[in-house]
Amino acid sequence: MGSHDATPEPMDQIKRTILNFKVKFLIWYSKRPALVLGGIVLFVFILFLSRNVRITIVTSEGGDYVITPRGGNQMAYRKKRNLALRKLFDPNSPILLDLTGIRDTNPPDLEEYKQKIFKENQFNTWVSDHTPLNRLHEDLRSKRCKARTESYVPVTEMPSLSIVFIFIDECLSVLLRSIISIIITTPPELLHDIVLVDDASEKPEVGKRLEEELEIFGDLVKLVRHEKRSGLMVARTTGAKHARGEVVMFLDSHIEGTPGWAEPILDRIAKNRKTVVQPNIPAIDLETFELTDSVNESPNAHATMGGFSWDMVFRWRGLTERESARRNGDNSKEIRSPTMAGGLFAMDREYFFELGAYDTDMDIWGAENLEISFRIWMCGGILEINTCSTVAHVYRKTFPYSSKKNVGHKNAKRLAEVWLDEYKEFYYQVSPQARNVDMGDISERIAVRERLQCKSFKWFLENVYPEAIVPNKDYIAHGEIRNMGSRNRCVDNLAGWAPPSRIGMYGCHSMGGSQYWQYIKGTNQIKQSQNADYCVDAVSMDQIQLANCHGQGGNQEWIMNRNGEIKTSGGLCLGHDGSYLNIGPCTGSADQRWQWGFIFQEPEA
Repeated sequence: MGSHDATPEPMDQIKRTILNFKVKFLIWYSKRPALVLGGIVLFVFILFLSRNVRITIVTSEGGDYVITPRGGNQMAYRKKRNLALRKLFDPNSPILLDLTGIRDTNPPDLEEYKQKIFKENQFNTWVSDHTPLNRLHEDLRSKRCKARTESYVPVTEMPSLSIVFIFIDECLSVLLRSIISIIITTPPELLHDIVLVDDASEKPEVGKRLEEELEIFGDLVKLVRHEKRSGLMVARTTGAKHARGEVVMFLDSHIEGTPGWAEPILDRIAKNRKTVVQPNIPAIDLETFELTDSVNESPNAHATMGGFSWDMVFRWRGLTERESARRNGDNSKEIRSPTMAGGLFAMDREYFFELGAYDTDMDIWGAENLEISFRIWMCGGILEINTCSTVAHVYRKTFPYSSKKNVGHKNAKRLAEVWLDEYKEFYYQVSPQARNVDMGDISERIAVRERLQCKSFKWFLENVYPEAIVPNKDYIAHGEIRNMGSRNRCVDNLAGWAPPSRIGMYGCHSMGGSQYWQYIKGTNQIKQSQNADYCVDAVSMDQIQLANCHGQGGNQEWIMNRNGEIKTSGGLCLGHDGSYLNIGPCTGSADQRWQWGFIFQEPEA
């Protein structure tokens, strides 16, 4: 890490005090031979403990579950320590990472080198490495959000905060910037510790070099290393066990806090310990590393919430009419969200374990965010998005690393079998191949649900998310669309997941995905499963493609009859030429007749 022009005075005072203490200690003990041995043993023991506070190597989950009680002395210590670090990382004196031993600072072909290190991290690593580690973004809170601070509990009554970052082969400049941004934007008296969990990285820059960089943070930052990759669920549970604050905030390792991000979250949890809070998460541009958000005074600023699709994938969506009415145009009022994306959220640390932590028998990542979302609501908690709290995030186009384990549908199946009750059948209809997947033992997770006396998934759909699309309620039919003339061929998006992609025919694979379609009740639209806003559109006789749904009928309205014909509103029949779909006059041919995977409402004619 780089340095300021001068070392802060408090750090010099600390060094002089330590030196004087060592001298006096040796003189005092040299006059008392009987105590020399005991003093040496005690001194070595203290050094051993202080080292292991920061660097801990574990081979499994590790760490004891401990809650550190709130206390005046602890708050005063945190404030003094964190204020000293804030002065050290003063944004007015930019600090750049020393790239010696990490990057080639003078490559023969700079553009080629930039592309190479971009691929390693899936963002512009060169720009990140040359962006100050201690930069401070503007305060993004709206006027209403700033006014709301008057209703917060006093800082002295807010719970202490632990930050948990998990990472694997993260870019060092991004990781350090994430840590420092938290230090300079969080109330110093509340930030208890920051726990880094390395899930078996291989890059040298986050090996010994990272340990050297972390020394400057003292006992604020702890590093825990897994010797083998364990996945998000195990790594975050490890972090929560090593944390000591009253609230644990799980963050991705490529984020930056903004002024005032922490107080809105801690206020909500202080008022109800069973409230789980997500911040507003704008993007840091992966090319320029500029923050893409700005102050927004609109009543509907950041008005999005979480939903899900029946393949058990999280989906962002706009606010429901019910939630918009509850907020009544107040952009500072929390959003009650049925689900969360899962990358960034905070909750009472004791409640995290009471609620069953993570399902650590899930592999690597995936579906854990929906699992914990359903569990929060069904077991008596509340899940919110707080638009007054902003933590920016680098959204990569793809992951720079791959899992050596094929997770498949294991995680989603564990979720379905434990939490969806009779609705799990819809998951299997969307993802039929999951029926044969080995999900492992779920008895411990069922026991968690029984212990917490959680409500049914039907209750969740009726009370938390009545706006959710439920197949037997909202679909006429869904699943594959198999051609009656070519029984082994189905309608397929041909890997075109977004408009304007042409729709054709492909061998039926019974795996959902590109061959899973939804026939919508009321609008008679046929939608593509992976995005509810894309519809089958008859652009011309020979051009049937995905298009943005417009809800106006016409070339996006399809009428199915008992013969299996699917007709346009103009009476033309859907058919195919062997490769692509088309429409034409109805001939009664088997090539113009279709069979849906699951039908909930039989055609009238």
